[in-house]
Amino acid sequence: MPYTLAARTRVLSTFGAAFDGGTHRVLADGLPHLNRDPRLRLSFADLYGRPQFLHEFAEIGIATRDLGVQCPPFISFRSGLGRLVDSLRAVPDHWRIVAGLRRALQQEDVVYVHTYKELVLATVARSLDRIRRPAIVWHCHGLDGAPPFARTFARGCRCVIAISGFVAGTLAGMGLPPAQIRTVVNAVDFDRVRASAAIPPASPLPRPVAPGVVLLPAASLRPAKGMHALLQAAKLVPGAQVWLTGDTHDPAAAQYVKQLLAIASSPELTGRVHFLGFRPDIYSVMQAADIVCVPSTYLEGFGLVAAEAMCLGKPVIVSNRGALPEVAAHGEAALVIDPHEPASLAKAIEKLIVQKNYASRLGIAARTSAIERFSYVRWAREVGAVLAAGAAVAPTVRQPITDTVSTESPYESVR
Repeated sequence: MPYTLAARTRVLSTFGAAFDGGTHRVLADGLPHLNRDPRLRLSFADLYGRPQFLHEFAEIGIATRDLGVQCPPFISFRSGLGRLVDSLRAVPDHWRIVAGLRRALQQEDVVYVHTYKELVLATVARSLDRIRRPAIVWHCHGLDGAPPFARTFARGCRCVIAISGFVAGTLAGMGLPPAQIRTVVNAVDFDRVRASAAIPPASPLPRPVAPGVVLLPAASLRPAKGMHALLQAAKLVPGAQVWLTGDTHDPAAAQYVKQLLAIASSPELTGRVHFLGFRPDIYSVMQAADIVCVPSTYLEGFGLVAAEAMCLGKPVIVSNRGALPEVAAHGEAALVIDPHEPASLAKAIEKLIVQKNYASRLGIAARTSAIERFSYVRWAREVGAVLAAGAAVAPTVRQPITDTVSTESPYESVR
């Protein structure tokens, strides 16, 4: 049976993350695949009206919706009373976002949200419309530091998509019914990553020296990323070079940067630690390194950078936090360490530097594992099935049928 435009599930994918991080990467790579699902009519809206995101998604063929709001995505960098004041000041802007969402959702069957803010704002917007309430599907990209209201709002969703088995288990532990949770493991755009890695670095890199270069790739310098853990371990591996990426001028990271600089200036590390700053050419940097290290000290919901390094065939070291061991196939495609034990991390680094044949075999296994498990074709099939089944109410009057799309859906239902 052909899918008509009038019969397709209308889905609005929102974006409200303050940082240009993993959630943005998944949407930028994944929505074009979802857009080809003949069961869906997909559109995109940035809650904060940022022109760069609207333009980016329009350029990749996604219909965009302007909610009529432009305001900062950051509520506050302060704490205590200052944070409370900033939060109160942000209330009018967020009510305007709710109003814009309410108008937009009158034309949708499903609102597809990703961050806590999106979940809350979409729930409030939907509650204001007593006539037509589209379903909410929350794509949960991680739960470390989940606010206390997360469970309440999640229970109001038609479905919650977990990006890993670890996240699915955490959601179940919060009290969500198993039938409400679908696990859809994150994906990697192999072609984009490999093509980007083949381009020479945009700016010079430090000259690699023996015995090897260990890279910790990150967009921002935060204690949770475990940079300090890598530097403490590197003290125990003579000669190894350490490359750290991330914005060293970020005001929110000022104290942590001072801490890292103090460790890097210790006699054991003199001349061996290089701060590369924020690198838009991160895959070129990754290609130039010998080892990629992801020693996160918090509960990673997935660990996209580890999966990307695996895609490039790099030997990878990950921490035993959150979903990282799952991404690394429980140690089959990467070495898994405890970030709070410098000796454990140092031993892993030394093993990959000294045993080069082993490091090469591990990199090959990592690439094979990534290709088999992290395909966007698989991701779009699974997410599309959830969204297509997500309409909460019978369709209202729609536009007349103007054309037909495909003949049969190539996508299977999520079991």
